[in-house]
Amino acid sequence: MSLLPVLRRASAVAFLFLGAGAAQASVALHLAVSTEREHKPGVSTSLPARETQDSDVVLGEQFISIREGQSLTVLDFATRRRHVVDTAAGTYASYSLFDAVGFRAIELRHRQGIAGILKAGGVAQHAPSPVYEEQALSVPDGQRRGPLQPQVQEGTVLWSLEQQPLLNLAIAGSPVSDDVARTFAQYVRYTWGAHPLVLKMLAGGKRIPADFTLHYQEVAGSVTRRLRVSGLNMDAPATYSLAAYRPRPLMADAPALERVLAQAALLPPLGSQAHPALRAEAEKQFAAEKPFDAFLTMLEDHFSTGALVEKLSRQQQLAMQACQPIHDLTRGLLAKDKEGIADALATVQGLRQQHGQGQPVLALFEGNLRAKLGQWPQATALYLQVLQAKPHMAAVYQDLGDALYAQFDAPNAWRSWDAGRAMAPGLRQFRKINDLERDLLRNYPDFFAGGTPLAPADQPSTSRPASRTKTVGSTNLP
Repeated sequence: MSLLPVLRRASAVAFLFLGAGAAQASVALHLAVSTEREHKPGVSTSLPARETQDSDVVLGEQFISIREGQSLTVLDFATRRRHVVDTAAGTYASYSLFDAVGFRAIELRHRQGIAGILKAGGVAQHAPSPVYEEQALSVPDGQRRGPLQPQVQEGTVLWSLEQQPLLNLAIAGSPVSDDVARTFAQYVRYTWGAHPLVLKMLAGGKRIPADFTLHYQEVAGSVTRRLRVSGLNMDAPATYSLAAYRPRPLMADAPALERVLAQAALLPPLGSQAHPALRAEAEKQFAAEKPFDAFLTMLEDHFSTGALVEKLSRQQQLAMQACQPIHDLTRGLLAKDKEGIADALATVQGLRQQHGQGQPVLALFEGNLRAKLGQWPQATALYLQVLQAKPHMAAVYQDLGDALYAQFDAPNAWRSWDAGRAMAPGLRQFRKINDLERDLLRNYPDFFAGGTPLAPADQPSTSRPASRTKTVGSTNLP
């Protein structure tokens, strides 16, 4: 493929990169990446034995852009967002940067589990070494590692860890500032992956290597990836803008998940009349001697607005205390063992038969019980059913995100969590997501460079926990 000079490529997308005058200039470069795979005998895989890829990369002060053909990805560390741009269509989609490291963290645990199963079965030799798992995911597995060991070769240095070759580093390279070297290592971390010790060495090397090769071991065999750098330009545009692009439109045949998440991103906040309207509906149901329906409406109110289930009259409290379905439901939702959860699921399904399959709170609770049983696809379908009917039920986005995360769909998990937190940031249900992000920042700080602060850890909650002895009035049902 013929390549335009870096400055011409930059000017061709000048409407994307703006403001190079006042801010510190970025560094642009071209990477030619060739990947070779050597499959183990008897392994069947669709992965090609050899493939190549060309990328134009801009290393900014707080962003990295990677252009491959008509696809442009921008990693924005100031806002902790990732933008994926279709330059031909003039559209983009945005994601959280947390999903990248969040996925790698759960994937590492998953791989460790598989390695444990193989070891227990006496076939541990078929699992990649922990060092290569760290190389592929760029996250440490918690084991103590020694230093990288160099072996000088002709024009390169081979760096190994625990006798596992990880990096062939060419001696030739271009000197750069500490910040640029760190950003280049960040590019490798997010795109191709390298061992944390390899990335630390690249970040502290004060140069961008002209040629280096990364080595990986996978279940199917070995992988060698060679990266060659050319066209280095130290005066690339300093910042970027998405102003010339529009958000990616929803396709007519988009699946339910995409429709729900796309709609959630565009929803305006609930107005101040949402809570009074739902509470008025509950009052009508109390007046009609339907305390269970009133209870479900008040829970819908809480899951949507964060409003507490409170200010009940004495008569309403007595009606709820005398309502057996409320007690059956709340006791079932507090079940912890598998048998108790299965019984609770049967109870909720019976209630749905009585009150209609479209009753949103009962559908939500069935989804939660199925999630407890590990039935993630079924739980996901129920959450989507609720959100298609009640897109402002903010708490459901937390449950949907949990189900997606359990199925390794980290990008959409964060889209769901972000949508719910934007609607009702004070809901107690989102505390664990805020805590997860703090844990990722603390455990994997190298994935994040600056960025906006997270919400306070002690953010006040708008919900009240349930207990085994007092469930009426609780707004924190499982």
